[in-house]
Amino acid sequence: MNKKIKKIKEQFKISSKYVGWGRKPSGLKAISLAKEHHSSFLLLEDGFIRSIGLGVENWESFSVVEDDIGIYYDATAPSRLENILQKHNFAQEELSLAKEAIQLIKKYKISKYNNSSLKLPKFLETDSKKILIIAQTKGDLSLKYGLATQFDSKQMIQDAIKENPNAEIFLKIHPDVLSGKKESNIDIDFAKQHCTVITQNINPIVLLEKFEKVYTQTSQMGFEALLLDKDVYLYGAPFYAGWGLTNDKVQVQRRTRNITLEEIFAGAYILYTKYYNPYAQKETNIIDTIKTIVSYRTIYERNNGDLYFFNFSLWKREFIKPFFKPSTKNKILFCSSLKDAKTKGLSPNAKIFIWGRKGFEDIKEYARVNGNSLFHVEDGFIRSVSLGSDLTQPYSLVVDKHGIYFDPTKESDLEKILNNYEFSKELLQRASKLQDYIIKNKFSKYNLYKNITIDLEGYTKGQTIIMCPGQVEDDASIIYGGNKMSNLELLQATRKNKPDAYIIYKPHPDVLAGNRKGGVEQEEALQYCNLIVEKASIDSVLSIVDEVHTITSLVGFESLLRGKKVYTYGIPFYAGWGLTIDVKEITRRVKKHSLESLIAATFILYPRYMNPQTKEFCEVEVLLKELEKEREKYNNNRFYRVFLLSRNFFSRKIQLLLKFILNKD
Repeated sequence: MNKKIKKIKEQFKISSKYVGWGRKPSGLKAISLAKEHHSSFLLLEDGFIRSIGLGVENWESFSVVEDDIGIYYDATAPSRLENILQKHNFAQEELSLAKEAIQLIKKYKISKYNNSSLKLPKFLETDSKKILIIAQTKGDLSLKYGLATQFDSKQMIQDAIKENPNAEIFLKIHPDVLSGKKESNIDIDFAKQHCTVITQNINPIVLLEKFEKVYTQTSQMGFEALLLDKDVYLYGAPFYAGWGLTNDKVQVQRRTRNITLEEIFAGAYILYTKYYNPYAQKETNIIDTIKTIVSYRTIYERNNGDLYFFNFSLWKREFIKPFFKPSTKNKILFCSSLKDAKTKGLSPNAKIFIWGRKGFEDIKEYARVNGNSLFHVEDGFIRSVSLGSDLTQPYSLVVDKHGIYFDPTKESDLEKILNNYEFSKELLQRASKLQDYIIKNKFSKYNLYKNITIDLEGYTKGQTIIMCPGQVEDDASIIYGGNKMSNLELLQATRKNKPDAYIIYKPHPDVLAGNRKGGVEQEEALQYCNLIVEKASIDSVLSIVDEVHTITSLVGFESLLRGKKVYTYGIPFYAGWGLTIDVKEITRRVKKHSLESLIAATFILYPRYMNPQTKEFCEVEVLLKELEKEREKYNNNRFYRVFLLSRNFFSRKIQLLLKFILNKD
């Protein structure tokens, strides 16, 4: 069994013994072995909504069809899909789901592959009558088994011209041909003599919207044309032919029923197809598949083109590239200055990415004047097992087009989500499950300290227990959202606010590691707090406190997740939504939120996550499971911990040495 079939069997939980791929050798062998052993077989093929990128370029698949009778593109014999369309009594629930999915496909321009341009070329924007001929790939099995080989593909072009004398005739080339992976089934040189050949990789739905009629042999785009209410002429017998909706040159005698578009869609896309979400690593349905493709396609599209990165230290450059995988292609350039970028070809078409918020004002001005897309990049809220300041690779990033979450002086993408997004019931339920998982497994931004029991020395029964999380004092969130408040000033303000409370101060782990600024002398801190806790997990402290008082620390948000009362003295991203007690206010934040909607925005909608094992994008739940394994390894395997810390230590020393050499030069 080849690797592709084995992987799909695991993902889609296929238990059949004799499994093969369509009418390819593996499929023919599965049928032969099943007959020999008086058993059953199962044939697989890609589903009708397959992936974001091309299958020939190994993009993860969202769907597969399973057939224990034949295969849908083989009109020479029955298939399970044909039997469904011929015999099934479609329930109203199935048809309603089909209508919903069709509307989403039309709205979001979803096709089999989803990496093509959503912008129509200017030469197609005219109002003239247009006819589209759809080419396929040479040797495509759907042509052989779809009864299309009895026609010369040139005949489609000749008929289209003859039957539409006052129209412009266009030929669409298959994306696998455009990518250089396969040859076209239609002679391109011949086509160029009689019609306009479209060589751009345009989204099929966007393209089809501009045409009145479509001519094809067996292409799935013919069915997508039906979804857009176009006239379709077929020179073959694809799965959607023979049901009363198409103009057919070939008749399949077995197909005797006239059915609706929604019934064909429900049969093919819902009853015949199984769906799998590769980013969430779980089985799913057509609606989730469409929404997931829309979400990740947006990320991949942002990653297309020439990308210029500023303020990315040498060690960051090593891990950043997987977060910027494109749907088509890109070029990543790291730059030290505007001058450096211009020598590398910076133009108004380029996209600009700046780590953090500080500096590079000339770059921002250049982007404003020239219309470049500019994004700020930062670590996400669930980052890694070890510290960022130890040069540990992050597994989440935020890439913000409008601002950045820790800077309240300007609206960020996160703030826009919280002010404008309509949170579905399903998303809020997912956020609630995520909250439970985080609490149960004691996750935080950094996950390197063990959970311990804390001795509250000097505690008097009945005292309110408060935690003050220390922060890095030159951190951008303090500069922009905390009015440069120091950790000592936080302790002083908390003691003034709660004079009788038992206050625990927990220094920031980066400060404890000696990597960042923000230390408070123990003697001075103990004038305002009762206890200093250093190397313990956040959960160890939060489990015993009643309140958390913070400037802008992410610990405040993590405390909300755990049901604690939170006071903010700065303006963190989670303040101002009705969930915290805030010293300062921000008038832009007008919407009151539930904890579930805040979790959904912060953990699900805003960041990008990377699977530590595959270095591909993933959903937050997948990352948490991987971090759980890594944290266990870190805490229980002394050799792994020594290796990780040694690697990070030497990486940091090399980074500092290179920085010194470069500055010296």
